[in-house]
This record gives sequence, structure tokens and C-alpha cells, in this order.
Amino acid sequence: MNVFTSMNVVHVSTDILCLKLREIVVPAVVIRGESVWLNCTYDLGNETLYSIKWHKNNVEFYRYLPEDRPPGQKYELDGIHLDLTKTDRGNIYMPYTDVESEGIYRCEVSTEAPNFQTVKAEREMRIYG
Repeated sequence: MNVFTSMNVVHVSTDILCLKLREIVVPAVVIRGESVWLNCTYDLGNETLYSIKWHKNNVEFYRYLPEDRPPGQKYELDGIHLDLTKTDRGNIYMPYTDVESEGIYRCEVSTEAPNFQTVKAEREMRIYG
């Protein structure tokens, strides 16, 4: 007698994991002259990082591309005072702020081919004093 057994196989693919922006930290209020950390926390899933970009009022001021040498580059913008020795990937360090530092800050994270996913979020920072 032949007995046939049916078996259901469930395969859970981890390939469905994709880029997620976990958190963006920008202090809401800063006293003029104080230092600040800006942080962009992300999860790449199974993707490869292409770039992390920071903007203030829609103008790019920092770009991190792992393939570049050096990987982190800053662009001159009023109110942006970066310390590149402490700035890395999504973590931005500004040793001091001034009235021009006020604005809306956006972090944008993108992945490599073939998916080219991008996530972004923004927060406002006000300067007092």
C-alpha cells in the first residue's frame, strides 16, 4: 500500500526587509552658542547604503557616501558649523550655533541599486538667546 503524505512548507523570506528611518533627533530649542547633536537612525534591512544627506531649509549641507574618500563632505551654509572629526554617517555634531542655525532640518537616507529606496524625515530647530 502506498501512502502519500502531504506537507506544507512555509518559507519566510528576509528579503522583504527594506529601508526604514527609525528616528530623527533634532533639538527643538537651542540657546545660541550651544553645541548640538543631530541624529538620523535608520535600518537598512537587506539593502546597501548609498548615501545619507542632511539639509537645512531644503539646502544640502552634509553628505555621507561610503564609497567616497573621504566619505563625509560638508557644504558651506549659513548657520551650519560642523565638526567633521566628530560627525559620522547620520550623526552630526555642531560645536556651536548662531541665529542662522535656526531652521528645518531633514535627514535623507538612500540605498544602492537595484532598489534605490529613499526615506526622509524633518524636524524644526529654533535658536534663542
